[in-house]
Amino acid sequence: LDPSVIAKYGDLGFPEGKILAEYVWVDAVGNTRSKTRTLPAAKAKSVGDLPKWNFDGSSTDQAPGDDSEVILKPQSIFKDPFRPRTDGTDNILVMCDTYTPAGEPIESNTRAFAAKAFEGMDDEEVWFGLEQEFTLFNLDMKTPLGWPEGG
Repeated sequence: LDPSVIAKYGDLGFPEGKILAEYVWVDAVGNTRSKTRTLPAAKAKSVGDLPKWNFDGSSTDQAPGDDSEVILKPQSIFKDPFRPRTDGTDNILVMCDTYTPAGEPIESNTRAFAAKAFEGMDDEEVWFGLEQEFTLFNLDMKTPLGWPEGG
């Protein structure tokens, strides 16, 4: 995009008492999705004050086309680092879980299933970790380091 166009819209002021809330969720294949809504700043004080929202889940492989409504349920709020403000009010990122209209977690909503598994375990400390595996190769770029050639 043309930087002058971005700057023009980036310089627009925000309505008094309003914030931009970027609702963020994970789709069926693990990609991050989001959409933005304008809310009264008073609703950004806690997760419980934020409204649920919906989207067409058929576009994210989270629902069939004939019954595609998916509900976004806010779970956590963070200050939005991508849309900073100078008026003392912060826009927010809203991390969400995905549910059917009946209130059941969408199959790809693994956080909801994890939260259920951890219910009643308040005295336990949950750890999450990433496993990274590396293989070092000899200079031939085919044989793992320390392995016999052709072995």
